[in-house]
Amino acid sequence: MTNKIITKLKTIISLILVSAFISSSIPEVASAAVPSVQATAYVVMDANSGEVLYKKSMNKTIYPASTVKLMTAIVALDNASLDQKIKFTKKMKRWVPNDASNLGLKTGTTYNVNQYLHMMLIASDADSAVALAYGTAGSYNQFINLMNTKAQSYGMEDTSFDNPMGLDKGNGYKETYTSAYDFALLTRHAMSYSAIRNIVAKNRYKVPARTGKPSFTIKNTNQFYSTYKLKDKTYEIIGSKTGTTTAAGRVLIVTAKDKAGHELVCAYFGGNSSSALYGGIEKLLDYAFEQNSDGKIKLALGFWDTRYRKSENAICKYASSGVLPMTANGKFNPERIKPAVFTLDMVNKISGLQMSVNEDNSLTVANLAIAYYNTSMTAPEGSSTATGSVITDNTATDNITQDVLTDYELSIINTLEGIENFGIPEQKKIAYLYSSKAMEITGITDVNHELSKEEAVLIADSFAI
Repeated sequence: MTNKIITKLKTIISLILVSAFISSSIPEVASAAVPSVQATAYVVMDANSGEVLYKKSMNKTIYPASTVKLMTAIVALDNASLDQKIKFTKKMKRWVPNDASNLGLKTGTTYNVNQYLHMMLIASDADSAVALAYGTAGSYNQFINLMNTKAQSYGMEDTSFDNPMGLDKGNGYKETYTSAYDFALLTRHAMSYSAIRNIVAKNRYKVPARTGKPSFTIKNTNQFYSTYKLKDKTYEIIGSKTGTTTAAGRVLIVTAKDKAGHELVCAYFGGNSSSALYGGIEKLLDYAFEQNSDGKIKLALGFWDTRYRKSENAICKYASSGVLPMTANGKFNPERIKPAVFTLDMVNKISGLQMSVNEDNSLTVANLAIAYYNTSMTAPEGSSTATGSVITDNTATDNITQDVLTDYELSIINTLEGIENFGIPEQKKIAYLYSSKAMEITGITDVNHELSKEEAVLIADSFAI
């Protein structure tokens, strides 16, 4: 080895050592540790994405206490209307132990499902839970079966129910148990029900009078609405449910939301005291929202009324990117039909296209097809329009003025409804839209169909691919 090579090697080694020293001398900027809390188990979940952000013993078997009533509310709403009336009977009353939280409803009185839900979710009334179980599923046992079936459908693998009140082994109900993860997941589902979401956000409710029982006001058992006020926060508590049994300890699942629309679920089990319970949750929520503000984590934006719909991923994606503006109430109203100009503007923002329409009324499939074709055909010369799995250049439809449909166009047209109301040029444009595969995800075949907000997003997302 020559002296020249040896000198070069020494120089390289020196540079490596100096670089290593400099790197080791720079202090790491680490994010603060997750706060230590007294919970037996907890989960902090991004409600918009379902992602678990922070956890402690999240799969450990624990007891949910009255947070079970969230599932009771879901099953009741799946099987009855809000105005369905249910009489509270002596048979129902016998199911409620004396030590269970209850409002002492008078047997023989009748309330509707909405009123029972308010009493159950705000005041944690066991009487109402049993009334809903009996009155909405045909029988008490059938209601329990539906609770367990629903849990399985949600993927709650560590959960079992044997009563709608949240009683557990301390009251002889040995088949009610869960995990912190499962009940965070349950709460995410529950908060996608408008009735539940509206009720658990209330700090009080006036129960209407009945024969022999005057009206009375109940207060929410969630102390975030009363004695434990949060001050100077970037977020607010918008639900969800409390619970206490000897086996469970103190339990509270809350949903919190900041002004931007980020939403968190904190499922917290086993607080040693009331102050430790509420203080622990406050610490975890503070930490999560601060980590998002500091860019250490990225919370998703989304609309609670699109959770678990086929459009959820697309809508959440465009909400998080700012294309779909968040609303104050967090609703997207997916099934709403808006004026054509509004809907097409939303499609353009998502797809990057510049379509236009003169219609004041709603946007139909046919109107969209014509706008889409006209925009595609005015693209710069030599460019191509990519849509779904098909790429078409400007020469592909030069025969648009012809009065004869091609065999390919006919194969598309023959699958559509309402197409006979359009001339050959319009039929060609409609066939052009369907050839792009953009309509496949919606399954719409009626060309006069008025596009909802949800359908428009799905089509626009296909354009953008």
